[in-house]
Amino acid sequence: MEKVLVVDANARGKGKRFSTLDVIGVGPRLVTALFRSYNIDARLYAYEYVINNLEVMEKYDVLAVSFMISDVHATRKLIDLWNKVNGGLVILGGGGTLNQAILQSLHFSMAFKGEVEVTMQNIFSKYAKLSEAYNVLSQEKKIMKGLVIKAQDGEILDGGLGLWTPKEKLNILPAIEDLKTYPFYWASRIYVEVVRGCSNFRRAKQTSNGKICTNCNVCHSGPLSLRIRCPIGIPPGCGYCSVPTVHGPARSRNLYVIIEEIERLTRIGASRIVLSAPDFLDYEREQLVEGSLTDPCNPPPNIDAIEEFLGKLVKIRAIATGRVVIMIENVKPCLVNDEAAEILGRYLKDTPIYIGLESCSDELLESIGRPSSCNNAINAIKRLKSHGLRPYVYLLYYLPMEREDDIRKTIECIDDLESNGVERIILYRFKPIPYSSFEKFIRNVTTINNTLHEELYRKVVEFNKKQKKRMQDMIIKAIVAQKHPTKRGYLIAYPQKHGPVVLVKGSHNLIGHRVTVKIQEVVTDRVVLGSIIQVHEKYI
Repeated sequence: MEKVLVVDANARGKGKRFSTLDVIGVGPRLVTALFRSYNIDARLYAYEYVINNLEVMEKYDVLAVSFMISDVHATRKLIDLWNKVNGGLVILGGGGTLNQAILQSLHFSMAFKGEVEVTMQNIFSKYAKLSEAYNVLSQEKKIMKGLVIKAQDGEILDGGLGLWTPKEKLNILPAIEDLKTYPFYWASRIYVEVVRGCSNFRRAKQTSNGKICTNCNVCHSGPLSLRIRCPIGIPPGCGYCSVPTVHGPARSRNLYVIIEEIERLTRIGASRIVLSAPDFLDYEREQLVEGSLTDPCNPPPNIDAIEEFLGKLVKIRAIATGRVVIMIENVKPCLVNDEAAEILGRYLKDTPIYIGLESCSDELLESIGRPSSCNNAINAIKRLKSHGLRPYVYLLYYLPMEREDDIRKTIECIDDLESNGVERIILYRFKPIPYSSFEKFIRNVTTINNTLHEELYRKVVEFNKKQKKRMQDMIIKAIVAQKHPTKRGYLIAYPQKHGPVVLVKGSHNLIGHRVTVKIQEVVTDRVVLGSIIQVHEKYI
């Protein structure tokens, strides 16, 4: 039986994580389970575990690395170590494989590009082992959809993106026990896939390769099935995003498979679980339409399905007792009606919810393919806040087609965000990504006065610091993760319902416990100081 070492190198950058240390994504867990379903002996490890225990590499035949574009240096380091210790086949997967320059620069044998389920089925229906597949495909120079082969002579055979996985094939149970190789997995936000793909098949008004929207309106009002392809080839979705192209329209996983996955996670000591979806409110919305769900705003959310799902979740004992907290990820403002906000607030009270605002200029939002206006977002924030949720807002700057007036509108809007209860603003600088409309825009080189961008950045930092100061004297539950690497006597804890990193004084024996903490001081816009006032159960 072929043995595959799957390594999660996501967010490892140049070899070390500096932010979002408490996030465990679903991709590597899913790939590990898929390998096992084809009689491959696969085991998942966190990047840090493998780098610090190189002898693990000796036990496997194949190295499979999941990584993002920003993780190319960490991935190269891992591959170099593998070649010194083992020298077996190297397989790549994840968002990093979408970048052609990265594929040219790395030493690998095969790479999965886009969704993997159908590609794996095609491989293992013909070959018993990955090594066998590589030998045949590389020698015969065969191209398989969703697979990139680097032949012995260095030639890259690129089969393009993998086919979108049919809904009925989304129900494999990702690896669970393997999470124990991750540092402080018990305190981490473990992501569980609920919805694959995105329903926003509207388009940006122009692309980085010169395509200009003809205003045919097919992606706004045409039949849902016709919205998948633009007559002039503009990729679907927001101009800066590739999710609709790579992952297709929104499809929901089976309710009972998700429940089983979460129940199993609670048994190994998980304390914080995130229901992962480009938009949680797309959950089972495809059941309300004929064909593919390619309209981001209509029909409204499938309230009955969402209520059934969350109602069953909160009956899981660990969740009912508060030992495990459930959170959701993103929602599109145009889907946040009163019913949706009420249900989310009823089941997920006091947890954060992420809203994509991106800009407060409706002109810019329409130009980049966003389905919601600034006013949609403000109303969504009000509704969610009124039902006990904690709104977090995404903003983007340095966007293509951005004008000075657009930035000014966003700066002016920040006071409105504060008055309407936004807890945190996450400001991203635009970076082009492959398979998006804006993939070839290097940077927004315009006549925009850069001081406006700087003013927006300062305003967001000030906003976040001000919000953190409101936490002073607040009492929260947190999970103790590890010793602080430099502050002797201090421990790092993560708020169970998410929030800034909490530093607390205490013995290392508290690691793995849930504690009640009183916030004493704001250290930075990401870190607060607290004191433990009560120790609760231990997770590990």
